[in-house]
Amino acid sequence: MRVALVFGMIVGLGSLVGCRTPMPVRPSLPETTLPVSDRQIPPFDVSAVTNLGPANPLPPVGYYRLTAEECRRLACANSSLGNLIEAGAATRPRGPIVSQCACTAIESLRMSTGQYLSQEARNRTAGSALALYYKLLELELKSDVLASSMSELDQLMKVNEKLIEKGFKQTADGFELKKQRLELEADRTRLRSGIARLNAELKSLLAIDTGAQGFLLPADQVYVVPDPLDPEQAVQLGLMLRADLNLLRTLANTIDHRTLHAVRKALVGLAPPLAAVVQATEQIVPALLPFVSAMAKAEVAAVRGQILGLLRDREREAAKEIRTASEEWTTARELVAIARQRFELNTGNVAELQKKSNVGQAVELELRKARLELLKAEADLVGEVIKWKLADVKARETMGLLCGGHCGNE
Repeated sequence: MRVALVFGMIVGLGSLVGCRTPMPVRPSLPETTLPVSDRQIPPFDVSAVTNLGPANPLPPVGYYRLTAEECRRLACANSSLGNLIEAGAATRPRGPIVSQCACTAIESLRMSTGQYLSQEARNRTAGSALALYYKLLELELKSDVLASSMSELDQLMKVNEKLIEKGFKQTADGFELKKQRLELEADRTRLRSGIARLNAELKSLLAIDTGAQGFLLPADQVYVVPDPLDPEQAVQLGLMLRADLNLLRTLANTIDHRTLHAVRKALVGLAPPLAAVVQATEQIVPALLPFVSAMAKAEVAAVRGQILGLLRDREREAAKEIRTASEEWTTARELVAIARQRFELNTGNVAELQKKSNVGQAVELELRKARLELLKAEADLVGEVIKWKLADVKARETMGLLCGGHCGNE
């Protein structure tokens, strides 16, 4: 659309000045004829793909142990955008000569702006890194459960074959068992691919040598806290700590005739629609503004009002984000409790069948099936716990808790 508009403007300008560019003549191309055919589509040829690979995932060269706290610190310290902003704030720009007093005030404002923007960028990077960390932990835990499931299923298939050989009619469906085994093979392949992909993404965010052959190994035991999260307390804490809000408060508190131009420029970055207003104001009232007291006071008051209005809007948005994240946190924790009950129910069923097997009852087939159900319940529990942890990371990110202060050196 934009290209068409620009092209139309160019053509229109050409006609206004009396110049018309002749339309190019398209060269004639020979007609292409295709053979007429019935609707016959050749099938896939997958005859060369027969090897399902080894029974267990191939281990990497080695593992690099990584805790969640180390992940957070490395992400904060190596945030590309955060470091770029910080470097820009440390570089003193060249500009027109102003008074020493104005220069000091502008320099202080520039450093404060850079600090808050850098902190916000680092907080977002840390949130992304921790999300990758816990997704990687989920896949590693599920890979262990999957290996146990494949082993248990293989044993179940052997038991089923022996029962068939002995003439038992009440056996498991061999077709269904083989289909389930293939599904587990597919899950294993997806897990291996996912683990490799998450390792590459996380290493990049943490500035870890991507040429290293080993995999990152999340070393934390996830602890689901018993205490609920109070949404209103989370909102109050987030409104106090979030860097984007503190930046607006700093701009509102420090603006005066010396820093007016610098604050305007910062506002354009935070709210691009203000660019037109700022440009028009600077054209109407150019360099005289800092030296005309009445005009300066009026302009400072107007810009401060814009900042405070923008701050109120951002506070409402932040409060909504934090409340939503808190609700998701609570829902995820409730689902963990349900998954735990399902896991305990299956654990009890396996224990009862094991007792019957120990006293000689013929329940081996039923016991193997129950163990598979228990492993599935364990995988579901792992998934729900990680979903809660991801919700926990998101809640802390929206509250601005991941990279407070001087990130990377905490």
